[in-house]
Amino acid sequence: MNVREPEITSVTDLTDKELTQQWKIIDWKRVKEVVNNLQSRIASAAKNGNWKTVNKLSRLLTRSFYAKLLSVRKVTTNKGSRTPGIDGVIWSSSADKMRAALQLTNKGYRAKPLTRKYIRKKSGKLRPLSIPTMFDRAMQTLHSLVLGAIESAAGDKTSFGFKPYRSTKDAYAYLHLCLSKKVSPEWIVEGDIKACFDEISHNWILDNIPIDKRILKEFLKAGYIENYHLFPTEKGTPQGGPISPIIGNMSLNGLENALAMRFYSRSDGTIDKSHQNRHKVNYVRFADDLVVTTDSPETALEIVDVIQAFLDPRGLKLSEEKTLVTNISEGFNFLGWNFRKYKGKLLPKPSKDSQKEIIKKIRDVLHKAKAWDQDRLIQTLNPIIRGWAEYHNHAVSSAIFNKLDEIVYNMLISWAKRRHSNKG
Repeated sequence: MNVREPEITSVTDLTDKELTQQWKIIDWKRVKEVVNNLQSRIASAAKNGNWKTVNKLSRLLTRSFYAKLLSVRKVTTNKGSRTPGIDGVIWSSSADKMRAALQLTNKGYRAKPLTRKYIRKKSGKLRPLSIPTMFDRAMQTLHSLVLGAIESAAGDKTSFGFKPYRSTKDAYAYLHLCLSKKVSPEWIVEGDIKACFDEISHNWILDNIPIDKRILKEFLKAGYIENYHLFPTEKGTPQGGPISPIIGNMSLNGLENALAMRFYSRSDGTIDKSHQNRHKVNYVRFADDLVVTTDSPETALEIVDVIQAFLDPRGLKLSEEKTLVTNISEGFNFLGWNFRKYKGKLLPKPSKDSQKEIIKKIRDVLHKAKAWDQDRLIQTLNPIIRGWAEYHNHAVSSAIFNKLDEIVYNMLISWAKRRHSNKG
């Protein structure tokens, strides 16, 4: 399919009124069709190992005006669209967005330093979040269109994070399939990678992530501003940029093959998944959360060695404290669920941490809602409770749902009594 793109007018030749009009008449259906077509061609070439064609099509995509329009639209409609970077700029008007799309180019591109903020993790610790400028976000999104296409075709098949049409529920279903039979493996390696996003080697990324190296280096080496001081970024892919999750995901691709080479390979070294899997090794990953099943604690220790050998060139390490070898009868947590066998039957349930988290969310809302009316409280709580229930609805959840119903009911009674204390 040959794509004829519109002629691009210089941004300096257009007034704000003209830019606004141009943005408003964009045929977004056509934009998505063109971008999706190029992504499909990239994915097909990557799947066939035709990297010369991948590179050619990648250049076409990152130079495509349709791709630039879509990238600007993505960063101006997502959750962080009202958060500026170091330059304080937000693209709020149609003219701003059209101007940005016209200016988006690799030529002479220089990334600005990131704004460093901190968010609190479930553990109570602070996680650094680095915010790029709107322009840098759009550039990252543009190049993410390429990486996303490559990742969807050439990435690990049992990796479920940051991929189109894949979710935590797919990871759950695969793990359930691996563990639910009588002959299923009974030992689990729970892999915990120390500060994965913050520690990935820049040299490894530059050598292995298949986009323009100069642009990639700009993304990685932009540095960040904290307390009015500029700090360099010597490793890691800063959390907060659109491209970071994909780079992190692609950095862990290949672990599935490393395990297959060790446990599925024939005597001639070829990999054959139909070959008898004596050690019952199954691998599942969502972002940097990973689980590997096996037949014995001895094989589990071999698996840990394989994982660490894979991580070494990437500058990453398994946490000795948090990487665990567990029997399925004791249970383990993954993506908010606890997988455990009771008398030989697998009964996944919402994990205790997940239960505590939803109770805390509800309690926090009720704390803020001292002066709210009933309608506002219901409108705020319903999406939170419904979302949590839908996430866990395929697990064995009825008893836990009933317990939480009672807890929430009592919390609401307490709220109502405080709200209407003069009514007894």
